[in-house]
Amino acid sequence: MAEEDPFAHLRNSSPLHSARTTADGTLIIQVLVSGDEQSLTDFQPVALEVLEIAAEYNRRVAEHLVPGRRGGRLYDKIVIHP
Repeated sequence: MAEEDPFAHLRNSSPLHSARTTADGTLIIQVLVSGDEQSLTDFQPVALEVLEIAAEYNRRVAEHLVPGRRGGRLYDKIVIHP
């Protein structure tokens, strides 16, 4: 029996993010409008959900953060390795 994909509901792009899988099975989820502060802010709950799922399933993750206009850093891309 095949293992259920914990990221299945995130693999479909939405108004907040795009999702693509590379040939080696790496899943890349990123904000749609790079550099737009509102898009980055709206993407944060998606990014945190991805990180939570990755931690639960012991997946190796590469996070990409950019500086926010109001200080702090915001996720703009999460890479989940197989």
